[in-house]
Amino acid sequence: MFGVGLPELIVILVILAIMAIPTIIVIVIVSSSKSKPMPKFQKGGVMFCTKCGKENEANVTNCVECGEALTPAQPQPQATAASAQPQAAPAAPGQPKQVPNYLVQAILVTIFCCLPFGIVAIVFAAQVNGKLQAGDLNGAMESSRKAKMWSWLGFGIGLGIGLIYIFLMVIGAASQY
Repeated sequence: MFGVGLPELIVILVILAIMAIPTIIVIVIVSSSKSKPMPKFQKGGVMFCTKCGKENEANVTNCVECGEALTPAQPQPQATAASAQPQAAPAAPGQPKQVPNYLVQAILVTIFCCLPFGIVAIVFAAQVNGKLQAGDLNGAMESSRKAKMWSWLGFGIGLGIGLIYIFLMVIGAASQY
């Protein structure tokens, strides 16, 4: 009929089943992913530990992570009208100034490797800059980590399926001779 025998049909069904698994995972992740509300702090602030970088409430005296004594930041003098230039907020001690968003890698994985995993990576990569602008450094770092993880997973799945395809084609070509 079409020249497709039972072994080829089984291979096609196995490949379709393997490709359906990431789609199901994406649906589960997207449906269960809800943004976490920012924690509310008493006395309206946070401090970062200079030793480990852990975020602590403003009213604690020791770091909750490493026990290091915390010293509150000195209040900044009020700006006058002449010196009202906008200034970038300094990075907290122990925290990176920039967080990579892995958007390029996520797009490449989506196009060339594994569409479902690439889409999840793009979603997390797109969240990084928005969370940084909102001041949620921990959330931005978590989204960055997840974007990187999903990009690598998508690359690995795409590479694996490609290698299986090449292997099956070589076996199929060898069996015809």
